[in-house]
Amino acid sequence: MSKRSAGALLILVIAAGWSASMAADPVINEVAWSGTAASSSDEWIELYNPGPNPIDLAGWTLQFGDTVIHLSIVDGSTREVRSARIEAGGYFLLERTDDSAVSDVDADIIYSGSLSNAGCTLRLVDAHGAEVDTANAAAEAWFAGTSADADVPRATMERVAPAAADTPENWASNNGLLRNGCDAEGSPINGTPRAENSATAAARMTPQVRLLFPNEAGVTLRGNVVVRWEAVDPDGDDAALRVDLWLRSSAGEWRSVADGLANGGAYTWDTAAMEDGSRYQLRVVAADAQGFTAMVEGAVFSIANDG
Repeated sequence: MSKRSAGALLILVIAAGWSASMAADPVINEVAWSGTAASSSDEWIELYNPGPNPIDLAGWTLQFGDTVIHLSIVDGSTREVRSARIEAGGYFLLERTDDSAVSDVDADIIYSGSLSNAGCTLRLVDAHGAEVDTANAAAEAWFAGTSADADVPRATMERVAPAAADTPENWASNNGLLRNGCDAEGSPINGTPRAENSATAAARMTPQVRLLFPNEAGVTLRGNVVVRWEAVDPDGDDAALRVDLWLRSSAGEWRSVADGLANGGAYTWDTAAMEDGSRYQLRVVAADAQGFTAMVEGAVFSIANDG
């Protein structure tokens, strides 16, 4: 099963309310607090403007710890300003020390100051001193992102729904598959500077699946049973989805019932091949052609064929 299935349903819940809460203010969209494979010091931060109009950042600052990055003038932790404006639907990239942290994508700001690997809160403050957005607010550790020894090493912390609130559920680690940009040594970054976050794309593209039957606690099955589900692909053809069915008992691990089923919504399952028992559970996994998967696990049921 794909690692992308983990948290997919939660991501979709967040995304469902995204369009209704589109904001006009820029947000802190991605944080490369772990640096890159080329250097742990090659940190970078991305802002995003989800609104319909460009935004002038004159007088704005981005703050974390003792670091104050001015977004329109060379002052405090700001070493160089190349742009002080975010276009509508555009990105704004801040790179630490020099422009090689993301070697093939130009920075808007060059700054000094280190993001603690233990976690910190970033604050975006407008020209009037008002806090417009935060990232990792009130957290002792980073909501997402990974260190060098993770399965996806030095993955960035990505906002799932750019206009939604700064909550743990609205941040995810880059998945190592949807990426953009290269580090100082020319290797791909596990992040998406100046591009849509992998977590945002997953919220748009991940299938949605429901188990319709059996999904009532305490039901007893016997003989041939029609397993029913509903699976849809938000960005593709529902009929092109492939569905896997898995089963486990209270004493066992998940094992395959059927693989690669067409998304017809039903499968006839002969429960007579199973031992009678009272603690069974089914899992349905739906996958699209791009490899995005979603899964759902049903309620506990019984099998009783003897007698």
